[in-house]
Amino acid sequence: MSRAWWWGMGLGLLAALPQALTAQVRDRQGFVSALVLALIPYSVWALLAPLVLMTFRRVSRDAPLEARTGGWLIALGGGFVLAHSVLLSLALSVLESWSTRELTFTDGFRRLLLERGVLGSFEYLLFLAAWATLGAFRRARERELGESRLAARLAEARLEALRAQLDPHFLFNTLNAVVSLVRQTRNAEAEDALVELSSLLRASLDGRNEQGITLSEELELVRRYLGIEQLRFGSRLRFHLEAEPETLGARVPMLVLQPLVENAIKHGTSRRAARGNIWVRTLRRGERLVLEVRDDGPGLRPGSTPGTGIGVANTRERIQQLHGEGYGVTLEDAPGGGALARVELPFQVSTVEPSPQGRAANG
Repeated sequence: MSRAWWWGMGLGLLAALPQALTAQVRDRQGFVSALVLALIPYSVWALLAPLVLMTFRRVSRDAPLEARTGGWLIALGGGFVLAHSVLLSLALSVLESWSTRELTFTDGFRRLLLERGVLGSFEYLLFLAAWATLGAFRRARERELGESRLAARLAEARLEALRAQLDPHFLFNTLNAVVSLVRQTRNAEAEDALVELSSLLRASLDGRNEQGITLSEELELVRRYLGIEQLRFGSRLRFHLEAEPETLGARVPMLVLQPLVENAIKHGTSRRAARGNIWVRTLRRGERLVLEVRDDGPGLRPGSTPGTGIGVANTRERIQQLHGEGYGVTLEDAPGGGALARVELPFQVSTVEPSPQGRAANG
């Protein structure tokens, strides 16, 4: 309210200045007295402003102006213009000493109403138009903020749904590896695998509500997962973690690499009778973080659509939800055989210190 009053007085001062200068030249009045007299009509509007604004709000209920509400406000404007003229006449009758000029209040009021009636109506309509414009701007801004909040909530819900889908998928595949060990009566190795699995699940639950983790922590999760799979495959699986030191502190979505490693084992190592290798490499390319998972299996099947499984497709969608279409996951045949999965993310340094487990490792 106070801001509107000051804006009104500022505009009134701008409108009064030319009138004061004209009165000074034409009637040889002092500039200050002429300015005070020119400001009186706008000061009277300032006195009426709270009542006018209260009427605007009560009639329109803060809704957009429609024909009906606009008509009511224009009709009520006649009453405000009349009230303005009465208050202005009271002020001028004192300041201009109407009684000494043998001018009755009724005559002065009638003359003032004729002189300022149209101008007062125009000022009221300007006031109404300014209020309607500000109201429309405020509602548009609130709608824009509401839409942005809704979009953010939808994105968060979508990411949570993707994460909820990924957790059971990851758990099912890991338990399947443990079951395979039990069926082979490799009970000690199955017990070790369950211990590793409990550590993985604990880390996953601890980071459920985080926006991301450091790459070193993600590599530790990958190392634990590969340790479980190595218990299952024995000497048939060998893995290599090659991380550039400057990438270890980068922030990445949790479980961004594990589905790709799982995919490489499923379509690469498990199809080989001889030893299979999994390479996990991280590097920085300008403002992008590149994560690569490569295997030396048979590669992509001709005519197939790569990356349509739950894990890879889920990872791709999570990244695009977080960072847009310019980032994601690609799958292609690797030079020299096998398949190569590549993740591209914006390089964002995490505030969390990278853990020492994320250093380059060789399994």
